[in-house]
Amino acid sequence: MDKEMEKLKNVPLFKNFSAQMLEEFSAAFKRVSYKAGEIIFREKSEGDTLFVIVGGQVVIEKGLDEASRDFKQLAILSDGEFFGEMSVLEGGVRFAQARAEKDSSLYEIKRPDFLRFIKDHPENGIAVFTEILSVTARRLQHTSSELTMLFDLSGLVLREHKSAAEFIRSTVEEISIYFEGAWNFHGYAYNRFNEEFEEVVSRQAFARDPESVKAKAGLESGWLDGASYLMVFRAHGEAAGYVVFARASGVPNFEKNNLTTIFNTISSIMGSAIENIESRTEAALLRKLKAQKEII
Repeated sequence: MDKEMEKLKNVPLFKNFSAQMLEEFSAAFKRVSYKAGEIIFREKSEGDTLFVIVGGQVVIEKGLDEASRDFKQLAILSDGEFFGEMSVLEGGVRFAQARAEKDSSLYEIKRPDFLRFIKDHPENGIAVFTEILSVTARRLQHTSSELTMLFDLSGLVLREHKSAAEFIRSTVEEISIYFEGAWNFHGYAYNRFNEEFEEVVSRQAFARDPESVKAKAGLESGWLDGASYLMVFRAHGEAAGYVVFARASGVPNFEKNNLTTIFNTISSIMGSAIENIESRTEAALLRKLKAQKEII
């Protein structure tokens, strides 16, 4: 089996294919490459192509304005994953945009070729459809959990909070129930008086070295290792705090990508909320100082 067949064999969508089937199916594929930042397809464009990622990373994002300047990241996909399946199954327009996050190599197959192969090989067709349905259900579950979490988080944002530390503590306690398995959560708030990050909340499901949950130099959101994520949130352009999420067992790559989109959304909401809390606190302090000045 040549290198191309080996790559296809590692794609979960084709895990039940024989070498002969893979060779026959690969004849319908076209190998394409995209540079980081290039658009693979745009939202609302006509679609009839399934894409399989051989190498690289692709972001699926939804436009937030008519001019397509702002986007909401829906998913991050990497090696072995596929997208565009709905256009192949039923045709129609794309509901979101696909963009290469990194230099990416893809296989693409057109709807007529895909359906022709499935018709000629019904047994393999059932395996392909089963895998597509399984992945689609997993993605829907991810979206459903994210929406429910964001609904609860929006209610939290609307409440009055005495300080950023209190808000961080409440947020961690609110969202922790949405993470399946054994997770530790450690939240830190920036103290402007001593210019240090102070732990304000800790929820532990398993024992871990306390030093491993402290962010090192250069606060940037991202995976610290195979099971820990550092989520930094910023207010007025500066780091206002961070949360370290750590799971007892390793996190698979596809789940890391799903979690990263959620962490990015939570981080953005927390940063905006803390800006509002700090603005209200400063306004209250100014009113208090003004009142004292008038009394004097």
